[in-house]
Amino acid sequence: MNISNQTPYHLFCFVYLGFAQISNKDFIEKEIEEIQKKIAVLMDVNPSNILEFNRIMDETINWYQSIKENKKLESVLEIARHINAIKDFTLENKKTFLSDIRDIAVADGRFNSDEKHLHDRIAKELG
Repeated sequence: MNISNQTPYHLFCFVYLGFAQISNKDFIEKEIEEIQKKIAVLMDVNPSNILEFNRIMDETINWYQSIKENKKLESVLEIARHINAIKDFTLENKKTFLSDIRDIAVADGRFNSDEKHLHDRIAKELG
């Protein structure tokens, strides 16, 4: 997928998915559920846009899974840089985004050193 064709929701979801998978070496169901909750809140999901929500989730999962394993970290950090460049993405938005990442990390009941390290690398990309 071309980054320039993606909505901010795709970008946020991509980083959330990458964070969940890279920091744990696999997807954990509780983290996926937390990602879905975060995107649903961002999109203010309701009956009128549930199909769009499902489409964005599916497209982003497919996009993420299409990337070679050895390129995933680089891709997540690149997408974080694109998020940082979104017009009107304020310091408060960045804090919320990083808080969401911590929430995803602790969805399985822990925040290990790999998760903390990746969180900090994403924070660095957000300036």
